[in-house]
Amino acid sequence: MNKFLRNAIVAVLAMVGTAAYAQTVVTFIPTETKGTTSVNKTPDKMEKSGITIESTDAAFNVKGNQHYKFYQNSKTTITSTIGNITKIEFTCDVDNTGKYGANGFAGVEGYTFAGDKKTGTWTGDAAAVVFPAKYQVRATKVVVTIGTPDPNTVAPPSIEGVTPFLDKTTVTLSAAEGTKIYYTTNNEAPTTASTLYSAPFELTATTTVKAIAVKDGKQSSVAEKTFTKEELAVANSIAEFKAIGKDKKAILKLVNAKVLYKWTLSSGSISIYVRDHSGAILFYKHTLGLKANEDLNGEIVGQYTEYNATPELLEIAGVTNLDKLNHVEGAAAEPKVIAPAAAIDNLCDLVKLEKVKITAEESKRYYVVDGEKKVQLYNGFQLSAFNDMAQFVETGEYDVVGIVASVYKGVPSINLIEIKKFVPNAIDTVQAAQDENAPMYNLAGQRVGKNYKGVVIQNGKKFVNK
Repeated sequence: MNKFLRNAIVAVLAMVGTAAYAQTVVTFIPTETKGTTSVNKTPDKMEKSGITIESTDAAFNVKGNQHYKFYQNSKTTITSTIGNITKIEFTCDVDNTGKYGANGFAGVEGYTFAGDKKTGTWTGDAAAVVFPAKYQVRATKVVVTIGTPDPNTVAPPSIEGVTPFLDKTTVTLSAAEGTKIYYTTNNEAPTTASTLYSAPFELTATTTVKAIAVKDGKQSSVAEKTFTKEELAVANSIAEFKAIGKDKKAILKLVNAKVLYKWTLSSGSISIYVRDHSGAILFYKHTLGLKANEDLNGEIVGQYTEYNATPELLEIAGVTNLDKLNHVEGAAAEPKVIAPAAAIDNLCDLVKLEKVKITAEESKRYYVVDGEKKVQLYNGFQLSAFNDMAQFVETGEYDVVGIVASVYKGVPSINLIEIKKFVPNAIDTVQAAQDENAPMYNLAGQRVGKNYKGVVIQNGKKFVNK
């Protein structure tokens, strides 16, 4: 009997020991748990079993469900409301050149990755862990391990909100059920005499939020998070806005600017091309309602980026608006007359190539050639008039109007808006006078000598004397 009792006691102790060190494991797999976006330049978020993975630039709903994408320069925060995180494991989809591996998160304290970059592991003890991405990471699995909380302690609260922010940010505090949260925003340590949290609150300046959770007279350790307000640069022209650098944000001031063209894709996405005295830019995925030919004066906040060398202004959610930008209907935008070789210096601008010949290559691509330089003519705006470009090849000279949309392998591309047959004017068709000794007269009827330069009349015919 004593032996039986002793064995039973050992078994019970073993069960207690196992429970004391039990862990919760939450696994994120692309085929099972998804976010909302499938493209970059977009924040994304997904939640499962008390774990939230939120990124400033990620795609957690990639077509084909092959992997989660954490884009370069993004910041991803993994947060737990069910206890502190003790381990995070990334399994990565590394391509044959070694890109997209776990090394993209290099530099995070407590994080290591395998030599083949296929796995990366963070270990520690925290309610939230932040992973800045130096390079793009593609994960086929993310495993988050939560340690069982000590029943005699209260877990610190979670502090959530966007940082850095431009205008304002909303802060949300959360803790285990049945706890009260006290917080400060003046850098002082919180106590039960501090502000009792009851609802999300807004910050409009750089602030450190500190908070504690209290339950049954027991108090957690202090959680803290700093929310940083970005000070925006001011660009006084489109050229200055381009000079701030890729992915930087700024206030763009526009003076007598013009909306050159508006194009709506089949997906509903809208592109707006805008010109001021210094150059042109694309307002990519525009949602604010600007219209073609509007005149613009004032300022707008945006983020600068480039795609295939095309300068773009991206809208910033919750910040970019037309509150300080006056936009009124104006005259039709006039194309800028340029030589084909100058197209690469006029990206996003509305241009006109005069009296050019159109050629084709075997790849069924169409070009205007200017010496050693060439410009591709492309039906980028999907206009029916240019579905059959063969009709323009080697059939005369044309005036071509369009937007210089992108550069590929050093060759600029013009998205076509208009192609018109070149029609010589009266001066171009006048033949030289037959009697070179006949008197010449200017357009005012005054007789002039042979050295006179300009339009003259001789033998009843008009021509240009050079």
